[in-house]
Amino acid sequence: MSEVSTDRRVNRAQFLRNTAKGGVALAVGGSVLGSVQGIAFAQSSGVSDNSTLQAAYAAETLAVYVYEAVLKDFKKFKGPKLMNIDYFQAALADEKAHLAYLGSALGSKAPTGLTLKIPASAVKTGQSVLNFGVALETAFVSTYLGAVDTLQSNDLKLVAAKVAANEATHFSFFDAAAGTGPAANLGGHGVLPALPSTVTVAQAATVLTPYIPNLTARLTAAGFPNA
Repeated sequence: MSEVSTDRRVNRAQFLRNTAKGGVALAVGGSVLGSVQGIAFAQSSGVSDNSTLQAAYAAETLAVYVYEAVLKDFKKFKGPKLMNIDYFQAALADEKAHLAYLGSALGSKAPTGLTLKIPASAVKTGQSVLNFGVALETAFVSTYLGAVDTLQSNDLKLVAAKVAANEATHFSFFDAAAGTGPAANLGGHGVLPALPSTVTVAQAATVLTPYIPNLTARLTAAGFPNA
């Protein structure tokens, strides 16, 4: 899949794990799609509410891009053939709504010029799309739950909790559809752990870097971590 630069403003714990050298990896179907060492801002002692929203904005930009890409070639995926296109359309609408809210809240502080890149292996077959969806949606749940702890504003904490609940429904669809095949999947039953894990904003931003190669530069330009 080709890279795309976007200017639009509008865990996953089973898949986010520390590597031996302190990096964070996103695993799909038992294989690591991307791994990077902790980037500079991961050492920050604190992250402002705006910067927490900036990291979320980057994640939602990626989510919109992935859903749009899958829908564009929906009927072409085989092994298995993708079903329930209405789910993908509704989930895309959700992610667009999240992105629009974050863009409105951030205004001029929203990161711009993000370059998006999805590994070809993640969209090679219907099964790889489902496995990638499990990984992404698990990570989004953990990211937003982590934001509930990170954010200082009670109003924003509530928004993060609501988005986490929404992303959990996306996870359930993908996990049930993907089945129990890949060892990385949580079981194919569409149910998250009773107490889902969380990740920090720095971990979330780090794990996004393989899919948004210029993320560090664009977040820094937008004032991260103290926007």
